[in-house]
Parts: sequence; C-alpha cells; structure tokens
Amino acid sequence: MRLWIIILLVVTSSTNLAMAASLHLVIVTASNAEVTNRGKSFAGIQTKIERPVKRAVDLALFESETSFKAFGITPELQVIDVDEKRPLNDQLNEIHSDALVILDLPKSVFIEAATFLDKSGHTTVNVRHRDIDLRDSLCLPSLFHMIPSERMYFDALGQFLIYRGWRKVLVVHGPTDEDKSRTKILERSLKKFGADISDLREFTLSHHPDDRDKNKPEFLTGGASYDVVAVIDSSRDFGRYIQYSTRRARPVVGDVGLTPVGWHRTLERYGAPQLNERYQLFDKENPLPATDAMSDEEFAAWSAIKLITNSLAVVDSISQNLDPQEILAHPDTQVDLYKGTRGSIRPWNNQLRQPILLATGDAVVAVAPMPKFLHPKHYVDTLGLDEPESRCKLK
Repeated sequence: MRLWIIILLVVTSSTNLAMAASLHLVIVTASNAEVTNRGKSFAGIQTKIERPVKRAVDLALFESETSFKAFGITPELQVIDVDEKRPLNDQLNEIHSDALVILDLPKSVFIEAATFLDKSGHTTVNVRHRDIDLRDSLCLPSLFHMIPSERMYFDALGQFLIYRGWRKVLVVHGPTDEDKSRTKILERSLKKFGADISDLREFTLSHHPDDRDKNKPEFLTGGASYDVVAVIDSSRDFGRYIQYSTRRARPVVGDVGLTPVGWHRTLERYGAPQLNERYQLFDKENPLPATDAMSDEEFAAWSAIKLITNSLAVVDSISQNLDPQEILAHPDTQVDLYKGTRGSIRPWNNQLRQPILLATGDAVVAVAPMPKFLHPKHYVDTLGLDEPESRCKLK
C-alpha cells in the first residue's frame, strides 16, 4: 500500500512539473491614505496604526516555495500604489487578467476598485474592511473576504460573555457614525446569544467643563447594574481610560481590555509560535522584534495566499496562468490557519471561515467559537452571518 501511494505522488508531481504556470499576484494599495488614528483622534494621540500587508504576502510566498516547485508554478508579485492624479480604472486595467488582486485600500476607493475588477473578471481579496454591507448588500461573486466581518468579531465576544456567565452588559460607545454603527452590530450579537444590555452610554468629545465631568469613567459607568462593560471606540480615543476606572469592579471588553482579534502574537497552540517567529525572521535583512506579530489585516493577506497554495491539488489541470477564483471557490479548498480549525470559504458570501481569538495585550484568553455553541453544518458558522440570514446568495 505504501508503495502505491509513493508512485501516485511521483506521477502527480511529474505531471504538474511539466505544466509550467504563473501565479499572478497584485497588491493594490494607497500609500497616501491615513494609516493612523491621529487624524481621527479627538486628543491627537496616536494609539493605532495600519501597516501595509506586503510583508505577510512575502512570508506566504516564502512558505509556499516547495508547493510552487512541486506544481511547476512561478509566482509573480506586483504592487500598485494608486495615483490620485490618474483615473483609477486606467490603473486597474493594467492588471493581468488572471491575477489575484489584494485590495488594501480605503473603503471608498475599495468599493470602486472591487466593483470595476468584478466586472472585468478579476479575482479580488478584501484584507482590511470588516463592514457587513461588503459581504451582504454588495455581494460581488469575485470578491473574497479574508478578514473577519465585524459581526464575526462581536459574535465571538458575545459567546465568550455568555460562556463566562456575564449576561448583563453596559455598553459605552463613542459619538462617531462608525461607533454608532458598530454598537448596533454589537447589540445584535449580544441579543443573539442571550445577553442583556443594561444601558447604552455615549462618550462626548468636547473640551467643555460640563462634558468633561460627564465623560469621567466613574460617571459613565455609574447608576446601572452590570457584569461587564463593553467599549466601542473606533478611533481609540477614550476607551483606554475605562479600564480600572469603572464605578463597579467589572471587566472591560470590546475595543479595549479583552478584545476579539483575528491573530495575536501570544497564541501558544496549534503551531502559532512558529508562524509568529517566521514572520519576524524570514526576511533576514529586515528582522522584526519578538513583540511584533501580524496584524489582522496582514494575517488576512497571508491567509489568501496560503489558501491558494495549500489547495493547488483541487484543480484538475494547471494551465499556463493559474485561475485563483477556480481554487478559492472550490468546495475542497481549505487552509491551516494555526488556530485549531482549518479555514474554508463560505459559498454564500465568500467569507473565510475562521476562529476568533479573545485576547488582552499579552495573552490569548479563549478561542471562539466557545464550547456548547453548536451549528448543524459547521460550528465556526456560529460566528458571523449564517446562510439563512444572509442576503448574499452566491451559491
């Protein structure tokens, strides 16, 4: 039996080696976009930065060299930095027709680019935007979402709170439209799993003395009964002051405290430490310190490449130019995400299934889905928009 398996592998490998093919990869980015929260921050304090995803893509290509050799594939990576002075469509028209296009763009430009590339037959990847409308009402057949949706993050948080018995939640949110939109998503997630919202409190961005008094954490968190405080602070403006300052001695979750994330440097299981070390050290000319790990956006870009390179065998034959959509849309396509469960694509809205980590700054506390949250088909589908509630019906 072992002999026959070895012979089969050799024949398959030899067949693919004879078919030299190219995998065209393009990162479309905008280097002049706002990458920190300084411009959005009321206090002007930088506590958040968005990094480009190229290093994570380079890591995925580095890890996939053996697969490329076995299947006779040559990867070709191109980075397009969008020029505001030129029409966007003209720049996108320069992309190879069979390329996998990673869109690392601000949302307004992202939607325009994704829609244009969908009409032109390109396969695109969302690695930055968590908005539900991109996965639901926009519903582009060629757009694949590697970063979790906001609903997936908050569903993970809701499961954790119920699992710990923290059912009464005080929600403190910022005044921006993004804060209010995300608060509504959090409300739906909490209600979905049976949590009760004790009250909604809004932090006011103002220098007026009366507002400063109202913004004190003791005031914001007083006069209510709750097990936990959930903070929605998209600009990272005020949430850092809520911890250890609540009227009641309660844990803080959300955008500060215990936070739902797609990846974290302190995950200690499933081979995650080795992945973090490779990310830091694979580029010998530009090593990173041990405290650096992939952001959620970088992990999403890494996942996109690995999802393809780990699933090359699902394609019946490899032509001169590899078709990334054929692989991503295949029901057998999956990838090891180093989080305990293999990732795969939800066929109804092209969202990558994946566990969500619940983490503090220096520890992963839990991995969602939490125990006892069951699903009739795939237990990770307890996170995010499930097929019956999705308006997007690609398959």
